[in-house]
Amino acid sequence: MMFFYFAVVGAALLALSLVGSVIVVARARNEFTRVVVADLIFYSMIGLYLVWSMFNDTQIAYEIVLLAAIAGGVLPTMSMARIVSRGRR
Repeated sequence: MMFFYFAVVGAALLALSLVGSVIVVARARNEFTRVVVADLIFYSMIGLYLVWSMFNDTQIAYEIVLLAAIAGGVLPTMSMARIVSRGRR
């Protein structure tokens, strides 16, 4: 039962950071801040899904998280870094 309370608190903190990140993206003036915070938003959403999947039965919950982390996290982060740096290494 204690784990449930910790998970709810963790999910609430993730949701709070997600809302704060969306506000930062809306108010940011440069693309560097937007790129970094966009990744933060994406990984917060993965974290919320992971907490949700602990309490709801799904057969492929962890595969979705791993696929999202690789295909939706690492690759766009590298491409956004190239866009921000204008192709320089």
